Amino acid sequence: MINKPSTLKIINLLQNYGFKAYVVGGAVRDAYLGLEINDADITTSATPTEVTTVFESNGYRVIPTGIKHGTVTVLVDGEGVEITTFRSESNYVDNRHPESVEFVDDVSGDLLRRDFTVNAMAYNETEGLIDLYGGKNDCDSKILRAVGNANERFNEDALRILRALRFVSKLGFTVEKETSKAIFKNVNLLNGISKERVYQELVKILKGKYVEETLLKYKKVIFEIIPELKACDGFDQKSKYHAYDVYTHIVKTVGYSKNENVVRLACLLHDIAKPYSFTVDEFGRGHFYGHQEKGAEMAVSILKGLKVDNKTIATVETVIRLHDTVIPANRVKVKKFLSKHGYEILRVLIEVRIADALAHAVTYVKERVEESKAVLEIANDIISKGECFTLKQLAVNGTDLEKQGLKGEEIKNALNFLLRLVIEERVENNKQSLLKAIK
Repeated sequence: MINKPSTLKIINLLQNYGFKAYVVGGAVRDAYLGLEINDADITTSATPTEVTTVFESNGYRVIPTGIKHGTVTVLVDGEGVEITTFRSESNYVDNRHPESVEFVDDVSGDLLRRDFTVNAMAYNETEGLIDLYGGKNDCDSKILRAVGNANERFNEDALRILRALRFVSKLGFTVEKETSKAIFKNVNLLNGISKERVYQELVKILKGKYVEETLLKYKKVIFEIIPELKACDGFDQKSKYHAYDVYTHIVKTVGYSKNENVVRLACLLHDIAKPYSFTVDEFGRGHFYGHQEKGAEMAVSILKGLKVDNKTIATVETVIRLHDTVIPANRVKVKKFLSKHGYEILRVLIEVRIADALAHAVTYVKERVEESKAVLEIANDIISKGECFTLKQLAVNGTDLEKQGLKGEEIKNALNFLLRLVIEERVENNKQSLLKAIK
């Protein structure tokens, strides 16, 4: 069922020393479902001290990553694998972390503390699949069910609410009735979770195959972590170009977009300012003047609050500000855009514009999608041919111009002038032509 070499080495070595050891959690679930396995966590009857002794005596490096909670990391074949002692947990004082951990003798006690039945299975080659809480049946039925009392599980660790949405988005599972009720009942507990962890789970939710269904069915949870989106829910755009309210349009845009963090974040937030920029003309048509700039400002505030890295924030901000900007499928125009904003901004912008167009009314889609694809094709061709659109690519530099008698600000102005000539294809990008032009 699980034949990952590093995992098998660890389990076999622990068993050789008389300890019980199993792969546990998501790796078992994904293996049973026939999905690719990334990380495989191991649980064992050995204490952290015993694990350390076993592996160090066999030449492996052991890192005490979470001794307090019974976890060490062993480096096997260049890969870090977490090994955790069978344990029970109690007194979750902050709706996230247990105040105390007690090591237990049997894997059954360890599985009882886990979040969902599909994650509460264990496996090794000797004993096969250990499924004490019906995880196998729930996998077969595509059901996500809390282990034991759902309210207790979410009060122990409120981040499990977002983990539930992540599994729904990734696997397309239906949340069992009582578990779903508990999600909505305890959603306010998310306000006490660190913003970094909330963001990590949000990104995983956005990248799921079933993200549209998840964002629509569990929008109350999404609004809890991004309250600004709530105003978009049910907001009538009063436009023949739009088939959906603002929030549904946003969700459709996410669903149509490339499965990439920065692209999906930009799609999620691209129209967030529409309810705050809405006007109706004398014909009853809706307009959202300035929602791009306002949306960019709101996105920065939201992402900073979620502790997102500065590079991602800067990209999302620029793309939202420009998402309604039309870039003609013209080589010179594309080079000018590349010169000002760079290829990465253009690429993400085009991905967002295509997804945005697909989430409009059908009559609006074809022309805008084809235009956007043409722009990206031109940009890729410019990049592949190494055509000049930056000062760094110019065939002359400041030293060359200094030799021509230019100084200081004159050099800067001259370089920008030459770059413009090259981009506009009025001068070839070679040293002789450029120096001639500057004279």
